[in-house]
Amino acid sequence: MIAGGRHRPEDCTARQKVAIIVPYRDRDINLRIFLNHMHAFLMKQQLDYRIYVVDLDKKIPFNKGFLLNVGFMEATEDNEYDCFILHDVDFIPENDHNLYTCAVDQPRHLSVAMNKWKYKLPYPKYFGGVVAMTMEQFEAINGFSNEYFRWGGEDDDSYNRVAHSHMTIYRAMGDVGRYTMLPHKQAVKNPKMYSLMKTGIKRMKRDGLNSLKYKVLQRSDRKLFTYIMTTLDRTNR
Repeated sequence: MIAGGRHRPEDCTARQKVAIIVPYRDRDINLRIFLNHMHAFLMKQQLDYRIYVVDLDKKIPFNKGFLLNVGFMEATEDNEYDCFILHDVDFIPENDHNLYTCAVDQPRHLSVAMNKWKYKLPYPKYFGGVVAMTMEQFEAINGFSNEYFRWGGEDDDSYNRVAHSHMTIYRAMGDVGRYTMLPHKQAVKNPKMYSLMKTGIKRMKRDGLNSLKYKVLQRSDRKLFTYIMTTLDRTNR
């Protein structure tokens, strides 16, 4: 294990270089469980990987899409990753055959069966939890919207971006894509969620990676992960 949550296999060439991007706020217990589980899980897959935990200035309401965009940009500065795994901190994979790799032709949805929902997809267009995209796929949808503050809506917005970009989603088999969802305090819902989703496609070309403005307040290589604390950069707004 290299500092910053980086690991590469010693006895073979990794099938892919993978960045695990985890949007984070105030879930220390979830994060500890996640890290202890994920390193053992990922090492078995002989991956060259690094785990990024991206936190947001506490004065700003949580924004998952913004944090995923920041994590993507910071990771691309570090390495030429083949795959980006966008991973909620409370999702723990149960099946070692659930490969944390990307498909060249389409995004992959890995978390399709959660214990919370009796191991069923909660609704047909669900595209949250754990998603795998190549750089080309993430850039094709202009990343995530930066407008979803608090909880809810950004994953459905992402699904609409993928569909609008004429890509299909490959979903893991139900017995493979099984996850345990760790308990946590319910986050504050986004009151603008539905109105934002209605205009999501209209904003897609101007709301995402190409409109991202952020500052890194802190970055440190910790024992099991790379920690990034970020904030909105309002100087150019």
